Amino acid sequence: MAEAKAYAIDRFLGVNKTSTETLLQLGEASEMSNFIITDDMKLSKTNGYTSQFTTLGAHNIQGIWYGSLSGVNHLLFACNGHIYEHDLVLKTNTDCGTLADAPTTFFVSNNVVYIKEGTEFYKWSGSGVIVQVSGYIPTVFTASPPSGGGTILESINYLTGTKIKKYSGNGSSTVYQLPELGINSVDLVTVNGVTQTLTTHYTVSLVNGTVTFVTFPPTGVNNVVITWTKTTSGDRQMVTNCKFYGGVYYARYWLFGNPNYKNSRFPSGVTMSGVSDPSYFPKFSDSNVGEYEITDICIQYNKQLVFNNDSAWYSEEEDYTDPTTGAITALFPVYPMNTATGNVAKGQTQIIGNNPFTICKGIYEWVATYIQNEKNVSWKSKRIQNDLDTVDLSTALTIDWNDKGLYYLCVGKKIWVLNYRINTDAEAGVWYILDLPHTPTSFQIVERELYMGTSDGKLMKWDSSMTFDGTTIDAYWHMGFFSFGVDWIRKFLQRMFITLLPLSKTHVDIQYETDKSNNSDTLTASYQLNNFSDWDFSDFSFATNYSPQPKMFKIRAKKIDYFKLKLSNNGTDGCTILSITLPTRFGGMIKGGS
Repeated sequence: MAEAKAYAIDRFLGVNKTSTETLLQLGEASEMSNFIITDDMKLSKTNGYTSQFTTLGAHNIQGIWYGSLSGVNHLLFACNGHIYEHDLVLKTNTDCGTLADAPTTFFVSNNVVYIKEGTEFYKWSGSGVIVQVSGYIPTVFTASPPSGGGTILESINYLTGTKIKKYSGNGSSTVYQLPELGINSVDLVTVNGVTQTLTTHYTVSLVNGTVTFVTFPPTGVNNVVITWTKTTSGDRQMVTNCKFYGGVYYARYWLFGNPNYKNSRFPSGVTMSGVSDPSYFPKFSDSNVGEYEITDICIQYNKQLVFNNDSAWYSEEEDYTDPTTGAITALFPVYPMNTATGNVAKGQTQIIGNNPFTICKGIYEWVATYIQNEKNVSWKSKRIQNDLDTVDLSTALTIDWNDKGLYYLCVGKKIWVLNYRINTDAEAGVWYILDLPHTPTSFQIVERELYMGTSDGKLMKWDSSMTFDGTTIDAYWHMGFFSFGVDWIRKFLQRMFITLLPLSKTHVDIQYETDKSNNSDTLTASYQLNNFSDWDFSDFSFATNYSPQPKMFKIRAKKIDYFKLKLSNNGTDGCTILSITLPTRFGGMIKGGS
C-alpha cells in the first residue's frame, strides 16, 4: 500500500448546490447552513442577532431608514401603520405619525426625510410627526397681460392644483383672466407686493376663472400676482401611488411603481430658482418604457439604468429646444440595453463596486465595457442556482453590507450571502446560507452594523451574540462526496486532523459518510479557555493557550471510493475551523460490477 498522501482543506470555498456533488472542489460544501466564510476563507459559525425591543405585535416592519438630519442621526422604521423613531441607546420608540401599513421607502433631501408607502407622500424634519407633502407651487406664467397669455415659466405640479400667475398691469384693466375655468378657489392676490382683500379690493368668478379689481392695478411688470387652485382628479395620485424611489439623476428625484402606470417613471423638477425640489413633479414630465413594467431604476456612471422583468434599458439627459419659444426642456429618452435579462424583485437592485446587481432568473452583475452604452451581464449565482430555481425571486429582499463585503439575498426565512471580497480560482466571491427562525421584512445598515425588521414586529441587530434572539443556532457544513481525484482506486482513511481557533468555549461535532456506509460515530473536537469570565466547574479547565489547536481523530474508512465529511455545531458557543487534513492511502482498483 502506498504511503499516505495528505489532503488539506485550508481554503473553504462556500456552498455549491450543483446537482452532481461528486464534481465539487475540495473545500466546497454540498450543504451548508449558518456557517459563514470569513475573508481569509475559514469556516466560522455565524453570529446571531438580538431584538432591540420586545415587539410591536404580529406586524411587518415595513421599512427602515437611518441617516443624519442637520447633524443629528436618526433611525426611523414603519410598522402597523405608524412611523417610529428608535433611540439606539435607550432602545425606545417614539410614534411619529400614521400612514398606510404597506412596504415603505425613504429618501433624503436637504435635511428632510421623504416617506412613501404607495398611497401618500410624507416628510419628516427630525422632530414631531410626519406631514403630507403639499407640493411646490409653480409660477406657470409670467409677464401676462390682464386678458391672459404670457410667457410659460414652470409646469403644473402633479402634487398640487395650486398655481401662480404673474401679470403686468396696464393701468386700465380691472378684469384679470386666469388660464383655467371652473377653478376651486383664488387663494392670494397681491399688487406691488401688497396683499389684497376679497370684496374690498377684488371679486372672483370661479366659473369664468376671473379676478375683477374694484380699482384697476397700476402699470408695472409682474406687479399683479394671483395664486389660485384647480385640482384635477388623479393628478396627485400619479406621484403618491408610486411605491419606489429610483435615486437622484441629473438633479432629479425619480419615483416609479404606480400600479396604474406600471411602465412609467416620474422625475422631480428644478424650480425657476434652480433648486431641485422633491415636492415638485412637473406634469407630463413622466416617461415610460414601452409596455413593460418598471421594476427598478439605478445609476451607473453617467447613465440611468431602467429594468423590467426580462429586459434592461438605459437613459440619459437630452435637452430639447422649442423652435417657437426657444425654451429648453430636459428630456430623458430610453434606449434598449438588453432584451433577455432584467430584474424581477422590485426596488432590490444593489450597487456593488459601481456595478448593479439585479435579480432575474438568478443574480446578475452589470459590468460597463469600453464601448459606450454597452454592458456585459455576469451570472453571479451559478453555485446557488438550483436553490434559486425553487423560490419566488420576485419576493426577494436584498442588502449590501458594504463594510463587510457581503451581499444578502433573502426569500422567506432563508438568506443566501455572497462574500464578494473573496477571489477564488474560479470566480469572485463565495456563497453561504443562513437559515433563520424569523422572517425578515426589511434591512438597513446602521453605523456600519446590520439591522433587520421582521414579520413579528421586531427590530433585530446582528451582533456578537450566539443565538438568533434566543433561539439556538444550528450550524452544519457537508462536503461533497470526494474521490480524492481518482474514482477507480480504493482508499483507506484511518485518521483526520482538524484545527480550531481557540475561543473561550468552542466545539464541532464530526461525522462522515462513504460509498460503503452512511453512518459513523459522532466525534467531537472541543476546546475551552480559562478566562474566568464564566466559570462552570463541571467542565473547568486550566487551558490558556490561544494558539490554533489541532485535534486528531481515528477514522474507519477502508476500501472506499468516496468520502464525505459532515461538521455541525448546535450549541451556544462559537466555532471557527482553520483547516482539515485527511491523510489518505491508496490501494488497488475498485472491483468491477456484475
